[in-house]
Parts: sequence; structure tokens; C-alpha cells
Amino acid sequence: MVNYMQFNKINTRKIIKAASILFIFVLALFSQKADAQQMFVDDSEVTTYRSFQIETWYGSRESWFLTAISPVRGLEIGTGIGFDTREGLEPTNWIFEGKYAAVDLEERDWGVGAVAGLLYDFDGEFEELFAYIPYSRMILNESSVLHINIGFEAVQEIDWEYEIITGIRGDFGLTDRFTLLGEVAAANFADAFYQGGIRISLIPDLLEMDITYGEGFRRQETAPGFNVGIAFTPDRLW
Repeated sequence: MVNYMQFNKINTRKIIKAASILFIFVLALFSQKADAQQMFVDDSEVTTYRSFQIETWYGSRESWFLTAISPVRGLEIGTGIGFDTREGLEPTNWIFEGKYAAVDLEERDWGVGAVAGLLYDFDGEFEELFAYIPYSRMILNESSVLHINIGFEAVQEIDWEYEIITGIRGDFGLTDRFTLLGEVAAANFADAFYQGGIRISLIPDLLEMDITYGEGFRRQETAPGFNVGIAFTPDRLW
């Protein structure tokens, strides 16, 4: 019985890996609002009302495959799978997340929301709880957007550890198809890192790609490393 269960678990992970790799490959080949979210600092917006979004990115340290839907205006519900990619593509976490936009950025040129989520490992063990408030404001004659996050996370290592998470990010519009990205984030106002890159609108308002690199300000910290992500967001479907 034990060997049979282990066999099923191994095959399930292989199927998940294969499906995720295939999906990334298809999007890359065939690549209405898209927003690749491999940046740590989040915006205050939710995905298109009565539609869905698929985000995936491959990184030198970790990768993610995420889906989200907006059944109620201003509300986004999402889930997905995280992978350890330092030595392969090993599934590590499930994530469940909810996001609410209290003020719409496009209507008022500023927006604010609330986000909360849970992480579980593939054995079903609860590993992390996080919650934060994202604030966004249009700047530079509405060509760019500034985002600020503040919140907390509780992570279970040997014991539960608690951290305050903060960050600031800028999305600086260069042209209709290219946006320069840059952010600085920290845990407990100490363990800080930066990340920067470019966002490419492959198909306007539908398909976008982010190419970024980041690392900690301390020399021994290499996260988040190099990442390439893509996001697909159709217009309203029902």
C-alpha cells in the first residue's frame, strides 16, 4: 500500500510538471487587460470583471502557475502552484488568494485594495499566511504608475515567524508597448532586495510579458534572481 501511494504521488507530480511546461510552451508560441505579476510589490487592481487571468513565470529560483477569476466587481479569487527551479522543476506549494479593490485606479487615478492568502505544501501542511494593502497612483501625466504595499506574513519554520512586509514599485511607460519596471521591498524594514526589468505588450490588452532580474542588497542573497513571465487576460466573457 505504501509503495502504491508513493507511486501515485510521484506520477501526480510528473503530470503537474508536464502540464505546466506544456502550458508555458504554448503561451510562448502563440503569444482585455494583462498584467504579469512576477514583481513582489502588487498593484491595487483586480483582473477583468466576469473574466479570468492566467499568469505564469519561470525563474532561476522559483516559478509559478497562477489562475484568477473575478465573479464580482472589484473582487478577484485566485489559486496556483509554485515550483522550486534551482535544480529542476519541483512542485512545492499551493496558494489560495483573495483580492479586493476598494477604489478603482482607472476611475480616480488612484486605487487601494486588500489582499490575503494562504500557502500549503504538497503534503497539505499549512505553511504561510499573508495579508497586505496595495496602494497605486498614476504619475507623470498618467504615463506611469506608483505602487506601495504594506502588510505582514506569518511563516511556519520550526516555529511560527512573523514579518512586516513593505515595498515600493514604479511602472514607467516608455511607449504603448514597453514599460520599465523597478521595485524595492523589505521584510521587517531590514532584509531588502531590488528587482527591475521591462514589460512588453505582446498583444495589447490581452497578452503581456515581463523580463526581470533582482537580488538582495546583501551579497549572499540572490533572490529573486532572473525571471521571465507571461500573463493572459481575455475581455469580459459573460
